[in-house]
Amino acid sequence: EEYDYLPYFYSRSFDLSWQFYGDNVGETVLFGDNNPASPKPNFGTYWIKDGKVIGAFLEGGSPDENKAIAKVARVKPAVEDVNQLAKEGISFASKI
Repeated sequence: EEYDYLPYFYSRSFDLSWQFYGDNVGETVLFGDNNPASPKPNFGTYWIKDGKVIGAFLEGGSPDENKAIAKVARVKPAVEDVNQLAKEGISFASKI
């Protein structure tokens, strides 16, 4: 039986917490509100390689949003338009 491994890293400090799944190589696509003055920042990054999302990072995500980015990193969906991906942000992950 093949072992199903998904790289996973996280950090929690004070009111900030982030989760990362997958690989951090390839083109990056930023999304969300990464303004340091925001009371509750919520932003992320997708990593695209060979036309597929292979990694996902999310700061300030809900439990459901964190599950969604984990699924994206595991499924590795194809992406045709990175600008559209940036606009969709976390909603892209929620549709997978």
